[in-house]
Amino acid sequence: MTRYHAAFYHLLISLAVFLALAYLVLFVWFPGFFFTIDGGWEGMRIIIFVDIILGPTLTLIVFKAGKPGLKFDLTLIGLFQAVCLLAGVYIVYQERPTFFIYYDRHFYSSSSDTFTRYGVQAPDPARFSADTPARVAAILPENPIEEADVRGILYRDGIPAWVYSPTYQPLAPHLPRIINEGVTEASLRARDKEGRLDRWLRRRDAEFSDFAFFPIHSRYRDAFLAIRRSTLQFEDTLEIPPPM
Repeated sequence: MTRYHAAFYHLLISLAVFLALAYLVLFVWFPGFFFTIDGGWEGMRIIIFVDIILGPTLTLIVFKAGKPGLKFDLTLIGLFQAVCLLAGVYIVYQERPTFFIYYDRHFYSSSSDTFTRYGVQAPDPARFSADTPARVAAILPENPIEEADVRGILYRDGIPAWVYSPTYQPLAPHLPRIINEGVTEASLRARDKEGRLDRWLRRRDAEFSDFAFFPIHSRYRDAFLAIRRSTLQFEDTLEIPPPM
């Protein structure tokens, strides 16, 4: 067997592992538009480098038929690749979005370290939603006194309302109301300096009135999120700079 054959077989094994991990990243940890806006692609690049490039390349360099200690060298390569891959997968898993939060006409994508950054404990997503990430709305109390108490806590602790988990409620029951709180067409077009809205609508053979658009904020990208009015389903993101 030549080194090229050995590297090729190593690549085939690595591709099988990659496909399993790619499924997790694309459909479980960063589903739908979260892959684009919230670090899914950045995480995938780590996995591609470690799993598909690093391991087979080391095999190509080291392998030589009949070389003394070849099995030991290949074992070390396999262990090194496995450790690096586990570390990379752990990083991607830790950075996955755990909550998708609506507050005050904006959507926010947050991972567990978002809560840590503000000095609060990350809540359990399963308490609020079976979706991944958990879809919630941060709803302040209707009672003015109770609302003032909550805002006092937020001011004292220096945290934004959308990070304050005691205000979280499942998002789905609020969507029929939320769908009417999207930005106006005029305000969206005023921000659309490159004509992206019309191209986005043409690709879907749709009109502006078919969707409600909301600013969405994440670690890697800020854009607008479209919700289809007829089904209350999240359609996709639109790359227009939103208000912060």
